[in-house]
Amino acid sequence: MSNKPPIILVIFLFLSSFVDAQTIVSTSPENKKIILEEYTGIHCTYCPDGHEIAQSLKDANPDNVFIINIHTGGYATPSSGEPDFRTSFGDAIAAQSNLTGYPSGSVNRQYFSNLTMNGGTAMGRGGWSSATSQVLNQSAYVNLGVEASINVQNNELTVHVEGYYTGDSPQSTNLLNVVLTQNNTLGPQTGGGMGSNYNHMHRLVHMITGQWGFEISTTSSGSFVNETFTYTIPSDYNGVDVNLSELNVIAFISETQQNIISGAEYTPTFDGLEYSNDAAILGIEENLNGNCGDSASPVVVIQNSGYDNLTNFSIEYSINNGNTQSHNWSGSLGSLASTSIELPAINYSPSDTNSINITISDDDNNQNNSNDFYFNQSSSYDTAIVTLNLVTDNYASETSWQLTDSSGYIIAQNGSLSNASTYSTEIEIPTSDECYTFTINDTYGDGICCGYGLGSYSITDDSGNTIISGGEFSSVDTSTFRVGETLGINSIYENDLNIFPNPSNGVFNIKTSLNNSTYKIYNLIGQHVKSGLIKNGANLIDLRNSIDGVYFMTIQTENGEKIGYKLIKN
Repeated sequence: MSNKPPIILVIFLFLSSFVDAQTIVSTSPENKKIILEEYTGIHCTYCPDGHEIAQSLKDANPDNVFIINIHTGGYATPSSGEPDFRTSFGDAIAAQSNLTGYPSGSVNRQYFSNLTMNGGTAMGRGGWSSATSQVLNQSAYVNLGVEASINVQNNELTVHVEGYYTGDSPQSTNLLNVVLTQNNTLGPQTGGGMGSNYNHMHRLVHMITGQWGFEISTTSSGSFVNETFTYTIPSDYNGVDVNLSELNVIAFISETQQNIISGAEYTPTFDGLEYSNDAAILGIEENLNGNCGDSASPVVVIQNSGYDNLTNFSIEYSINNGNTQSHNWSGSLGSLASTSIELPAINYSPSDTNSINITISDDDNNQNNSNDFYFNQSSSYDTAIVTLNLVTDNYASETSWQLTDSSGYIIAQNGSLSNASTYSTEIEIPTSDECYTFTINDTYGDGICCGYGLGSYSITDDSGNTIISGGEFSSVDTSTFRVGETLGINSIYENDLNIFPNPSNGVFNIKTSLNNSTYKIYNLIGQHVKSGLIKNGANLIDLRNSIDGVYFMTIQTENGEKIGYKLIKN
C-alpha cells in the first residue's frame, strides 16, 4: 500500500504555499506598464517642453506610466553655484539609447523604426506619445509589484519587489532594476521661465540594484520573484539635499539592458516616527526680506512630522509684538511632507530688523509649534531721480528691464538693447513714500554675467549712492527699494516753477523764476528725447514731433540740484 499523497493534494499544497507568499503582484496576464526614461539637463532650452509632455502622459495614465528623468550630457553640467542633478548611472543609460539631442527619451527601451532618433531606443519628444500608446497595448509576460518603507531614525530604505511570470521570457535570465527618484526639487532650468525656482520632477538619484539591475534566473511561466533590498539614503546627492517625503521607488524588469517588459511605482511609507499627530514649523520663506511698506504676507512652511495625515490646524502670527492674526488651514498633508502657506497680510510698525512670531495649534508634540523669525526692512532713499547704469552682455536681445511702483504701474522699461553696450538712464521718481521694484529679465536664463560677457547693472540715487546692483542671475532678478518722505526738492521750488498745460498736445509752457537751469527729457525706455536751457520767465518746450506717451523731464538748477517732472503728451 502506497503512502504517497494523491497528486491533486500535492498540487493543492504547492499552490497554497505560493498564494501565501505572493502578496503584492497580480498573477493574471496584464499589458505592459510604461517606463519613460527622459534624458534632460538644466541648460536644455526645450527640455521643459519634454517635461510637460512626459507629465501629460503620466497624468493620462497615472497607474501605468512611470517617469525617470535622467540628467546627463553637456546640458546637465552645472555652472558655478548651480545644483548638480547628474548621477554615476546617467551617461551609460544615455549612451545605450544612441541619443543625438536633448530632450530625448526611451519608452521601455524599445526600438521604434519610425520614431528612432539615431537607430537606437532614443526618440525626440514628438514620438513619446505614439510609443507610449503602442506599448500600453502590448501584453507583458511578467507582472511586478513593489512596496517600500523608510526608517526615519537611520534613513534605511527597505524595498520589497514581487514578480510573477504569466508567460515565458525569451531570455533565460532577466534583469530586475530598482530605481530611486525625487520630486519637487527647485533649481534653475533654461527655458523654464522660473529662474532658480523651476520644479524638477521624477529626478533619478540612485539605482539601488546597480547600473543594469539584479539578475533573475527563473523566467519561465509560473515563476515567482520575491526579493527585498535595503539601502541607506544619504543626506544629499552631489550636494543636493534629499527630501524623504519626495522620494519614489520604481521597479522594472528588462530582458537584457534593453526591452523593459513592465514596471511598478511606489511612494515609501515611514517607520520610526515618534508621534501620531505632529505639525512642525520649519520656517518662513524669504519673501519678507527687503519688505517695503508696513504690511506683509508671511509664507510659513509647515511639515507633518507624525504618522497621521494632517487635515487641519490653526496658525496665529504677529510682527514686532503687534496685533495677532489667526488663519485656519485645511487640506491633506502626509507624513514628512511639507507645505508653504501664504498667510493673509498683517500690518506692523517697521524697523530695520523685524521679528515675526508664528504659533500653530496644540498637538502631540508642542516643542515645534512656535518660533520667531526675523527679516530686514527695505532700505529707504530720499531722491528725486534714480539712474540706471546698465552694461549688457553679448546677447542683449535676451535682456529687458522695468521699474514699477507698488501697484505694478510701469515707471520705465526697456527691451531693445544692443550687445556689449553701456546705458545710463535717468528716471524720475514720481511719488514719495512709495516702494519701487526693479526687475531685469534674461530669456535664455543665464543672466548678463559672466558666461557671455561681463554685464552688470546698478541703480544710484541723485547723490550717486548705490541703491541696488547685480548681474549674475538666471532668468530674473528683482530688487525693491523705498523712496522716503523727502523725495527731492520739487516742493522747495514748486512756487518757482510752473508747467502748463500738462497733459498737452506736445507744447508745454514753463514759467519760472529760476536762473541758468538746464533740462533733459527722456521717454519711458530711457532714450534721450530733448534737452536745452531754461531761463527766468516764460519758456516753451515742443514735443509735437514725438509720439504720444509719458516723458520724464529733469531740470538741473544752477546749484546742481535736480528736479523731476512727468510730462504727458496726448
